[in-house]
Amino acid sequence: MNGSARVRELIAVEGGALVVTTSGDVQLFNASAELVHSASQKSGTRRIEFASALPESVGALVVTTDGKSKKHRVSAYVVAVVGDKRRLTQAWELDVSHPDSNDKARIATATSDGETLMILWDDGLWVLHDTSDGSIIHRLQLNGLDCQVEEPLSGKRSKKSETSSSIASTASMCLSSDYYAVVANSKEEQTVIVAVIDSRYGAIHLAEDVSQGLENKVGRTSGVCLAAIAGGLIIGLSDQLLSVQLALPELSLASLVGSLTVQPDVSAAAIRILGAEAVSVTSTPKQHAVVMPGWNLDDVKADGQGVIHLGDDWTQDDSQALEKSVKSTAEALASGSKKANSSLESMMKTLPIPQILIDSAITGGLTHRSWEPVSTLLHGGHISGSSVARHLVPALIEEDMIEEIRSFLVNASDISSADVSAILCSALSRDAEDPVLKKRAAVDKKLAEKALEEAEVSSSNDKSEARQHLIARAQLLVCAYDAFAPWAQQLHALVARPLDPTTSSSVLRELSKRDAVALLNYLLVWANFYASSDGLFARINTLSEPGIPSAHAVVNWACALLDAQLAMFCLAGDVAERVRALEAASNKMLDMMRALTTLRGALRHVGENSPLPEQHGVVSTTYTVESVAW
Repeated sequence: MNGSARVRELIAVEGGALVVTTSGDVQLFNASAELVHSASQKSGTRRIEFASALPESVGALVVTTDGKSKKHRVSAYVVAVVGDKRRLTQAWELDVSHPDSNDKARIATATSDGETLMILWDDGLWVLHDTSDGSIIHRLQLNGLDCQVEEPLSGKRSKKSETSSSIASTASMCLSSDYYAVVANSKEEQTVIVAVIDSRYGAIHLAEDVSQGLENKVGRTSGVCLAAIAGGLIIGLSDQLLSVQLALPELSLASLVGSLTVQPDVSAAAIRILGAEAVSVTSTPKQHAVVMPGWNLDDVKADGQGVIHLGDDWTQDDSQALEKSVKSTAEALASGSKKANSSLESMMKTLPIPQILIDSAITGGLTHRSWEPVSTLLHGGHISGSSVARHLVPALIEEDMIEEIRSFLVNASDISSADVSAILCSALSRDAEDPVLKKRAAVDKKLAEKALEEAEVSSSNDKSEARQHLIARAQLLVCAYDAFAPWAQQLHALVARPLDPTTSSSVLRELSKRDAVALLNYLLVWANFYASSDGLFARINTLSEPGIPSAHAVVNWACALLDAQLAMFCLAGDVAERVRALEAASNKMLDMMRALTTLRGALRHVGENSPLPEQHGVVSTTYTVESVAW
């Protein structure tokens, strides 16, 4: 070993270990700690940034920096058998630089799967290189992570301490040929985030707080290291070890698009890692205008070859004119112009509304308190969620715009945990005598009275199903108004939304005892209503009633609340009676649904358009149908 160099990393390989020195040299030792072979850096005085193991313990990845030019070099060394001897072989070597020519940037962490090289720079730039030629495959700016490389506690690096190392506040690991994991401090949250990014599409599949499942939240750390285990990671922080389980599907475009389609809060991971501003920019198309060609399909005829000519109604001139109109309207909205809303309403006839108009309307509201365009968009269902309107909900709460908040809850496809928490806490803290709430309650009263009148005047000759639907809707709306105080009526639209485990854990766990008990009382009223309905709402589909909680939603929220506040409910004797009442209502609903479980087999056959098995001597109510994914 070079006399001035010291051991920096020790990496296990089959039959021995690799020693990486502070000068970047790599040495192979056998199981008896005897030096077998060594590989030195080719030229120059180099200082090691860090080293990590290659997948399946076949070798080491070494990142060094030239002491004078500060150029970065990444080398991969593998252990190979040459004849009857084991030797170190350099699989590949790349000289890398920051893609944006940031000479001050340092490599925070790097890892490789053999065919690709992942580098995370300390300014948050994530880059995936092809190891064959060094070309860039993907790049992402991870604005949500703090990737700064911290200097040693001893202070500035002197000439004698050129071999000293920086503190690793960021770590990465290759999970498979498809996935890379990155662990770092969050910029906006006082915690550590583990992110999973795939190498094929450059998509962010996971962004989880490592505190999930822990009693106390993990704060920021000054040191991170990783080790892989079956189905997850062991994360070493500055003062503790954590185990994180990962459920990653086999990567394919179908699985990726599927997860983007069905997950309730799909944009949360991207926002957490890329930052909300970056997500908003990437989701905004370069072309803003929406062109609707005026094809007259009644007059078209097929030619001799069966081809239909639709004409040339979709012209470039139309597109350019609309683009110009969209941009001028966007500028007016952002400036808070009072005339902008009329232009927006005329454009709403052409769907979908371009994202630039939504962003500009929100900017005008936040900056100039011009909320009329925002109200128009919300009531029309054009603002799709928190991912495209990050600061909107706090502003609506501050402006006391409860109608707009309700429209947002009813129409949004994704709502962040922060927005759910803000809306919930705002509703629970409202004054019962608030005139704004009373005005909204009067609207709900008129809606309930109208539904009740429709049910009462329905003719006895009406079809039974239609009459039952009118009765069920009337009961639902009357309960939503009559059984709740005006402040509690503002919870209906929120509780009607699906509640995912991540949101429930982060939101409900932070509630005070007063707020948790108030929410429990609210859910108990709905539970008693559905329990006393004699199964009416199991027969009638009322899920189409917007902003009103279904029995399924009430049960989900109740379970989540009990899980999040279990200790408080167990220790607080003054709420025991309400918990028992909730249990009784839940048991009553369960008894009403129990008979349906015997129909699972038959319902599965009907859903698949298959004949019922009675003709084969089997009763369809005595079995279930299970599916196996081969």
